[in-house]
Amino acid sequence: MHDYIVVGAGSAGCVVANRLSAKGARVLLLEAGGDDDDVNIRVPAFVENLMDSPHDWGYRTVPQAELLGRKIFLTRGRCLGGTSSMNFMVYMRGNRGDYDHWRQLGNQGWGYDDVLPYFVRSETNGRYRDKYHGTTGPLSVTDPAERNRLTELFMASAKEVGLPYTDDANGATQEGYGYFQATKGAMGRCNTATAFLRPVMSRQNLTVVTHALTTRLIVEKGRAIGVEYLHDGRQETAHAANEVVLCGGAINSPQLLLLSGIGPADELRSKGIGAIHDLPGVGKNLHDHLYAGSRFEAAEPLTIYGMSDADITAAERQCLKDGTGPFATNYVEAGAFVRLDSASEYPDVQMHFALFFMPNDYFDGTPPDRHGYLIAINVCRPRSRGDLRLHSSDPLDRPLIDPRYLSDPVDLDLTVRGLQKAIEICGARPFSTVGGRQVFPAPEEKSDKALINYIRRTGNTVWHPVGTCKMGHDPMAVVDDKLRVHGIAGLRVADASIMPEIVSSNTNAPCIMIGEKASDLVLGA
Repeated sequence: MHDYIVVGAGSAGCVVANRLSAKGARVLLLEAGGDDDDVNIRVPAFVENLMDSPHDWGYRTVPQAELLGRKIFLTRGRCLGGTSSMNFMVYMRGNRGDYDHWRQLGNQGWGYDDVLPYFVRSETNGRYRDKYHGTTGPLSVTDPAERNRLTELFMASAKEVGLPYTDDANGATQEGYGYFQATKGAMGRCNTATAFLRPVMSRQNLTVVTHALTTRLIVEKGRAIGVEYLHDGRQETAHAANEVVLCGGAINSPQLLLLSGIGPADELRSKGIGAIHDLPGVGKNLHDHLYAGSRFEAAEPLTIYGMSDADITAAERQCLKDGTGPFATNYVEAGAFVRLDSASEYPDVQMHFALFFMPNDYFDGTPPDRHGYLIAINVCRPRSRGDLRLHSSDPLDRPLIDPRYLSDPVDLDLTVRGLQKAIEICGARPFSTVGGRQVFPAPEEKSDKALINYIRRTGNTVWHPVGTCKMGHDPMAVVDDKLRVHGIAGLRVADASIMPEIVSSNTNAPCIMIGEKASDLVLGA
């Protein structure tokens, strides 16, 4: 018997397990994947080696009607640290307005001033010393030891095309171009396992079980009392005296609820699953950030493409030694938040400036074939909504993931305008000093129609799925503002799935914040 069972040792789950066990509670943490002890996880530049690896669920969406019927690769972490073990490490929190809007939707305690202390609590920041940042938290947030010359050219080009500058997009002003920080340090990648789990693994009241796929929640008389899980092929059962907390993410948390008979009753019955609680919002409200990329070739060797075997070996050793050198890069050292619609209260589009050249029209993990750079733009708050449904009642069967990208025409319009701005920046005068040359979209693809075709052909996810167990009090809400599942006692969800609307940024830092706040909610703090 445990006090709490936490399902999923990812961005939020490691935080929850740490904070609950710190208060003396007996915690069982179940992770479907394995350990995170892999050089490809620790070395930031090796991120592409993790995609479709044993550390990755390697999901694909169903064919997307607005993307020429393409199935979109949706990487999700399957190891300690979850997706924080295989993302691009950008530390970005979102806009004040995102959280204030959550509160306006009826979610008390989720306004910006409410959640800021949790961002601060989790962080040790290598640059900032102000009210927006922490200096004693487990999570290492830093700047690059050395910035790439291309990054400085991006900064100069963004200024030249008239964007405002912001010193800290996580501080007082998000809008503008500026340097991006990352979750890394002397240890290389600082995933949530490194930050929150490994330092406390010796606690006698914390049990961590890897290769444990949770297959069903055990619910008796309307209360979650435990879980069933497969561990190394064997069926196991665990019980929780207090609560079960789902931290599986926007794909796995709703899938587990559905497999357990919690969700839209008609859909469950069609899969042969008895509905123990009709909760129509489970799996609905799925949305994600879709990007389009402006890709330019550089004439000078300013990226890590083309390194010799000896240089690769030396760079790997240097990064493993102290987190420095060419392989310490997370590729995204700068970017921007841009307001394209004058009616918007805050930025519409995020730009990631990346230090590599993508050789194909779509991202498939193929390594760069030349030196270059790109700006990937995504709409901050897309309107398009999709859903997640079960393919069958078999927990080993992958769910049907349908974000319905670009199903709202406003998203397509903003993507076109954002891509046009990215092309303008990439082709600005400062980049001419390194022979910047536009490759994709092709220079002749200038019209709106041509760019729309390019977006449909190449648009891809930034891997930020959210919303499938949304927080709220309306008929489609799955959890309340204490993260308790409506209609089921002893059960909470704490991960990206609870976001009623996506934040205007990367989602990893917000997931860590959700884990921090969830811990206090569980403990009644």
